[in-house]
Amino acid sequence: MHVSKLFTSQQWRELKLISYLTENSNAIGVKDKELSKALNISMLTLQSCLTNMQFMKEVGGITYKDSYINIWYHQCCGLQEVYQKALRESPSLKLLELLFFRDFSSLEELAEELFVSLSTLKRLIKKTNTYLSHTFAISIVTSPVQVSGDERQIRLFYLKYFSEAYKISEWPFGDILNLKNCERLLSLLIKEVDVKVHFTLFQHLKILSGVNLIRYYKGYSCSYNNKKTSHRFSQLIQHSSEIQDLSRLFYLKFGLHLDEYTIAEMFSNHLNDKLEIGCAFEIINQDPTSGGRQVTNWIHLLDEMEIKLNLSITNKYEVAVTLHNASVLDEEDITANYLLFDYKKSYLNFYQKEHPRIYEAFVTSVEKLMQADNAQVSKELINQLTYCFFITWENSFLKVNQKDEKVRLLVIERSYNSVGNFLKKYIGEFFSITNFDELDCLTIDLVEIEKQYDVIVTDVMVGKSEELEIFFFYKMIPEAIIDRLNEFLNVSFTDNNVMVKNLEAPSSSKSHSDKEVQKPEKPDNSVKQATSS
Repeated sequence: MHVSKLFTSQQWRELKLISYLTENSNAIGVKDKELSKALNISMLTLQSCLTNMQFMKEVGGITYKDSYINIWYHQCCGLQEVYQKALRESPSLKLLELLFFRDFSSLEELAEELFVSLSTLKRLIKKTNTYLSHTFAISIVTSPVQVSGDERQIRLFYLKYFSEAYKISEWPFGDILNLKNCERLLSLLIKEVDVKVHFTLFQHLKILSGVNLIRYYKGYSCSYNNKKTSHRFSQLIQHSSEIQDLSRLFYLKFGLHLDEYTIAEMFSNHLNDKLEIGCAFEIINQDPTSGGRQVTNWIHLLDEMEIKLNLSITNKYEVAVTLHNASVLDEEDITANYLLFDYKKSYLNFYQKEHPRIYEAFVTSVEKLMQADNAQVSKELINQLTYCFFITWENSFLKVNQKDEKVRLLVIERSYNSVGNFLKKYIGEFFSITNFDELDCLTIDLVEIEKQYDVIVTDVMVGKSEELEIFFFYKMIPEAIIDRLNEFLNVSFTDNNVMVKNLEAPSSSKSHSDKEVQKPEKPDNSVKQATSS
């Protein structure tokens, strides 16, 4: 793995250990022999690694007891902070950050600044270049000492690094670029667009503009397909007294006016002429043959998903714009602003496991759309777009867990509808509930009931059925019933169907007693909490 070249062998081993423990620990932890085998290291090396941990300090800790290894985090911390610490401690990335901010006339001067020997520095540069050349097609050259290659790729590397290595509360550019002035400029530009700018995107744009401005100030220019948009922004804000004030400040600091050329350099592809950013920019012609790059195509894709899967995407235009813009920005999009830790992974794994029909339908639709456009379809871009879809979809957790046609529940009880009416009040959002007394019949005809209902809860022995679920309770206590129905819903929602037949039952029979039912270790409180509302 080329990213491992950024770290010492000890650092990389520690990162793999922490990652494995975080993702695979159970209540008692991970067996030391299992961990040793997974990391392909000896038990002696494992014990040495556990003794000399660096990245868990102030983040959490690791315990080793009775051959089991467990990991824990402080309440405000997690795996992402471990990766942040690792990035800041990486010798290669310390070198690259130093080269971003400062110029060095010789390797000897650089070695002195890093407190390493010249031979050590040369080995470090060679190792770092293995990663840079493979991932970004750039490299560190020694005459003069600088990062060399495609300027877009150099800026992209530093965008990803500063985005991941620094917390949202930290400003990596210190006094070189005044944070407040950068935020003022961004706020002025945002006022002119119709696209909703989330606080995470605002942070992303601050880092992007900081990286690009410093590179531009140092004499490195880059050509982007954003001249029309940057010119339009200049037209919209040129009469603002605040932009005139900022322009003077920028000129005093960098010798640059805040004209359309500087704005084009600072915001690169985020001012791409193909982006959808508002009606004030409709005068900029988009290529009508751009296929999947058109917002209307994304809207059509979402329309089809709504019909096919019986979904409700209430902020469809916003989702379509986000998908369109992400497909244009690609690697420069906010969803790709990392070198090491892909925070999308766990989120996508959740949806792929819990809601496979929606996940697979979206991925298939995107691949079809992009292929029709003859566009390259990378796995990373598909993941970016899928992540964008789920996080931008308003109330997505509610929408995928609510069915227009609710599960049909029949309550057959000895008491006078006390349990049935209780369930109607507290879990009616999830079930269409009917009391048997409401059917106005005196005999229980299971054949007829099977045609009308999906689930029966009862304290009466009504028999067995292959067509519906029957949950029998000796005591019709609401809490026990809700726990059992909640477990049923969790299984039902997994396939996103109105009703999932042939569920794996706790016993061989389709009729279950409350003595046989065991609560899950960590029950979902989505239904149960209704009792306390």
